Amino acid sequence: MTPKHQPYRSSGAAFQIGLQPMEMASWLDTGPDHASFMAEKRQRMTGRPPVFYRSTDGSGEAQAELRDAVVAQLLTTHSASFRMDQGHIHDLIDGSRHDLEADDLEPLEIISNVVEEDFILFERRDDANIMTAASNAYTSSGRIVSCVGRDMRYAHDPVPGLNEQLGARVDRVMANVKAGVPVVRFNWFVTAIASRLFPQGWHHANVTAAEDLSRALVANPEAAGDKLWLRVERQTFVRLPHTQALVFGIHTYSDPLSSIAGDQDSLQAIHRLIGEYSEERLGYSGLLTIKAPLLQWIERRLS
Repeated sequence: MTPKHQPYRSSGAAFQIGLQPMEMASWLDTGPDHASFMAEKRQRMTGRPPVFYRSTDGSGEAQAELRDAVVAQLLTTHSASFRMDQGHIHDLIDGSRHDLEADDLEPLEIISNVVEEDFILFERRDDANIMTAASNAYTSSGRIVSCVGRDMRYAHDPVPGLNEQLGARVDRVMANVKAGVPVVRFNWFVTAIASRLFPQGWHHANVTAAEDLSRALVANPEAAGDKLWLRVERQTFVRLPHTQALVFGIHTYSDPLSSIAGDQDSLQAIHRLIGEYSEERLGYSGLLTIKAPLLQWIERRLS
């Protein structure tokens, strides 16, 4: 099956923001593996204290506005899969039922158990865009949630060169997102990990998985199509009209590299991009040890 989103076709080797207008009807997505995925996601969200969730005092109003916006969107554009009944939202795909006013959960936690998206809330604090709440089951044991109470630059600090190249522009973009004018952008990379829910400590796990696989791929580059995965993050930015909080949404997709085996445009684009990446970026992305067999796999399909 062809990947739903193919941002590598239009990406550059340098970091890009690449914002595009977004229709609100496409804000939330429900994939074919929704039931199994949500079971895993909810399991991650049950820990106490939560590993994948954190909030600050004073974020409750924005969380409640986000919860209400998500529920309204589900009932409008996903009415075949969700319905309301006496203060509960029913997921008709997996049969789960969620109390929107649950006393033991914050509003952001409640909706995190309903939708596939992760959400991070930013609010103005002391003239800066500060992360005030985060639900981030997709990636790590704490890089994003550990940034709650800080700004986006702190979150991006481990990525080589990103703040230097785009930090100021990211700040301006976040400040300029307007209510009623949502936008979207994409990240992508190649990984040896198939699951959309990365292990805890995702960066180390990603690099280790590639290193463990590299010897087999060097010996047999043809295995790359089934052993490597295209991971795409669809990132949305929505300004809430009442609190003016900025909602940063993340929906992650994972497709086998073999899904683009016959797609010449995608193959050429990925070959060019990986060839242009710096060694530092390849190392951070976990591609350093698998770059050669990956390029060989692509070249055989381009020849």
